Amino acid sequence: MTDQTAGTPQVLDAPQAHQASPAGPPTAQMLLALAKALIGAQPVSEAEQQLLDTVPACADAALLKATTADIRAGGDPLGALFCTLFHASTRRSEGQTFTPDHVVQGMVGWARRQGKPVRRLVDPGAGSGRYTLAGLRAFPQAEAVAVEKDPLVALLLRANLAAAGLTHRATVLVGDYRELSLSPAQGPTLFIGNPPYVRHHEISPGWKTWYSYCLAHAGLKGSQLAGLHLHFFLKTRLLAVPGDFGVFVTAAEWMDVNYGQALRDMLANGLGGTEVFVVSPALRVFEDAMVSAAITCFEPGAERSSLRFQPINDLEHLATLPAGREVAMAAARTETKWSILVRGGRPARQAGQIELGELFQVSRGQVTGLNRVWVHSTHAPDLPASYLIPAITDAADISTAAGQEIATLDRLRRVVSLPRDLTGLPAAHRRTIETFLDWARQQGAHEGYIARHRKPWWHVHLRDPAPIVMTYMGRRPPAFALNTAGARLINVAHGLYPRQPLQQAQLRRLVQWLNANVSIDAGRVYAGGLTKFEPSEAMRILLPEQLLR
Repeated sequence: MTDQTAGTPQVLDAPQAHQASPAGPPTAQMLLALAKALIGAQPVSEAEQQLLDTVPACADAALLKATTADIRAGGDPLGALFCTLFHASTRRSEGQTFTPDHVVQGMVGWARRQGKPVRRLVDPGAGSGRYTLAGLRAFPQAEAVAVEKDPLVALLLRANLAAAGLTHRATVLVGDYRELSLSPAQGPTLFIGNPPYVRHHEISPGWKTWYSYCLAHAGLKGSQLAGLHLHFFLKTRLLAVPGDFGVFVTAAEWMDVNYGQALRDMLANGLGGTEVFVVSPALRVFEDAMVSAAITCFEPGAERSSLRFQPINDLEHLATLPAGREVAMAAARTETKWSILVRGGRPARQAGQIELGELFQVSRGQVTGLNRVWVHSTHAPDLPASYLIPAITDAADISTAAGQEIATLDRLRRVVSLPRDLTGLPAAHRRTIETFLDWARQQGAHEGYIARHRKPWWHVHLRDPAPIVMTYMGRRPPAFALNTAGARLINVAHGLYPRQPLQQAQLRRLVQWLNANVSIDAGRVYAGGLTKFEPSEAMRILLPEQLLR
């Protein structure tokens, strides 16, 4: 998938005087020259032509023959070379994560099993065309509309189509999928692909406004924190007509996070969700992105009474996408965490069980606004010890605690906690604090969102110590520890504050039970395969009441 927010072509090195050749390490010129030779004289967009004009076409007959044979056999040598030339860390920020063939074939296979006479397929964020080519091969009566924003990647798509002999059945549009319009088709349209995962920070305010407006027009609510993949689902809802259907693969975090509620609502109201396949984090769906993936199937406009949910735990099932367990649509509409539906629903509360929230208020630690300033280090000016508070500043402070207990403050780092009013302090303290604050300003500590909304900007207030602390983000269940040393917290961990007096022996039994019994399934999955426990989710953990005896 490719980023639909970037508006400039990839920057290539200056053209070389010699012809592109397989000799030596591959280059961007070699890739572009290969594409130019395969595309031939077919018309391209202005942005694509600007790139083609920078290189001569590859004249290596053996290389062209081998590349063409690979493409006709179902390979994507051009896309693979692009991924080699442009590092994953760069492509990831642009939303350019290419889908492995077995995932593409699994999704195309699902589409074929629906038994619809596909006349058109739409591939949003088409990349090098893996879905477009596989779809055209699977549906010989269909034509394709492939939308790709990056001109260089669009050229690879055109080259693949040309080598495969499919150019006449595809329209390649270099632009933003959200601007796409479609004419009526003489049969069902299949929407299939890998919408780009671009976080909301990279999305312009104008497009965020478009997203909110279109949702409101459809009677839905949404957060402007939504990633670009949700924009693509919304655009698909706007384009599709009854009889169309689709299957997209994305990061799975939309199933649980707050901004994903808009997509959950769309699937339950109008987009016509049919099946959701949730891939185990242990399976790497994308070669260069560690994310938990969800394959989401939909039939816009269909009135459905149920959805199917299926966990995918092995490659065989990822390639076949077997039908899952049926869940009533009414239950899906009321459940805020769809990963729970994949596991069969929330566990019923049994006699003798209580929720953790009945015993504790769970609160996230203090947000400092800039840890590299407020978590004291040797790089910062010295301060009197009375302003340096021992605190848990890393989840490892909890997960590696010996005996599930933080019994000493010696190994913990210190957080700078200055008083609101500096006027009554001893002169020597004032001088050292002013020196520190001058340094903090140089680091930009006074300019961040938290500092600008804190009065005064330097006052980091640390809440009283919690008797139990827990980690809340990771690829393993949360770790709990007794906080007998009285360490304070920043927002790397949660504190559990008793709602009623509890004895030390009770607290110790609770910590031991929580570490032995809390499953990662109780949290919410985020991109990267991380599971997060918000305070509300931690408070819903069920535990035996007898622990308090």
